[in-house]
Amino acid sequence: MARFRRRLCLAVDLRHYSRHAYPEQEDAQYRLRLVVEHALRRARVLRVRAQQQVQGDGQLVVFPAGIDAVRVVPALILGLRDGLYQANQSPGAFGRLRMRAALGLGSVSRADRGYLGDCVVLVNRLVDSDGVRKVLEAEEGADLALAVPDEMYRDVIVPQGRGLSAAEFRRIDVVVEKKDFSCRAWLHVPRSAPARDLGVEPVVWAHSRGRTAMREFVVPALGAAHLAATVVSHSQTLREWVLPGSGTDPGHGGVDGHFDGPDDGAPGTNPMGAHDRDPHHVETHHVETHHGETPHPDPPHPDPPHPDPHQPDPHQPDPHQPDPWHHDPGHQIHDVPFHDVPFHDFHDGGH
Repeated sequence: MARFRRRLCLAVDLRHYSRHAYPEQEDAQYRLRLVVEHALRRARVLRVRAQQQVQGDGQLVVFPAGIDAVRVVPALILGLRDGLYQANQSPGAFGRLRMRAALGLGSVSRADRGYLGDCVVLVNRLVDSDGVRKVLEAEEGADLALAVPDEMYRDVIVPQGRGLSAAEFRRIDVVVEKKDFSCRAWLHVPRSAPARDLGVEPVVWAHSRGRTAMREFVVPALGAAHLAATVVSHSQTLREWVLPGSGTDPGHGGVDGHFDGPDDGAPGTNPMGAHDRDPHHVETHHVETHHGETPHPDPPHPDPPHPDPHQPDPHQPDPHQPDPWHHDPGHQIHDVPFHDVPFHDFHDGGH
């Protein structure tokens, strides 16, 4: 189900784009991207937060929810004016860029093939309207023809222009008969000229690509990665399976800082039997001595996990064979005296 939130939308479209050859259109798309990015920097909106839908000679920009439209809209319009002027100072293969644009504020949602909402329809209808097209053709000295709906003009432009005077707008009635669309809008068609940035740290056109990439992509990406790592590091799963010594279960590392892995201590996984062995425990065996013989430590020999049923078990007496260690109560056991075996010196006889 679509989730609608109130967002600011910008739609732009280039004049006479389809009349140019492919190399010229490629140059136009490249410089159009520079103009839009310059306007976003002037509005102090990170490019990674603005969702963009490219349409060849046009572009739709959806701004993040909760944005301050009173601050962003005037800076954005001045950024488009200044970006077009700067881009046309060194025109490429396409030549002079002239643009139609529209701004709107309303409920927008993301869909499979684009964006939904009346605001998206509104800005596209304004850009494609005959009134905006005719004004841009009539004003030869202008590079931008921008339309805003009546509500935005009254709420944003009139109270506080922030370098953008409301007197620079004129009212028009937009009618698109084939789309059954009509509305009242305000049109801004400034003459081509630079627009000074009134911010504390002015944004200039001749920016460094490396610095822009670092500020608008690398730094936000590192911040997002740090936030994700912080969230994941507080989960119980990571403490038990990745961080040694951070769990509280003795079977999974305990407080001694040793991590045994997910299968240690699980029933049926110990090849020595059903009981777990302590790796730090040294098993000792009692060795019987006979007549003062020196005991020899016998290392433990683990029993095979699956004894062969066809082989006799050395630890179980055979019912068909006499047990040499079985003491018959009817027979008396006589102690055999210990005979000292003389020590023989063996000399190498040349062999």
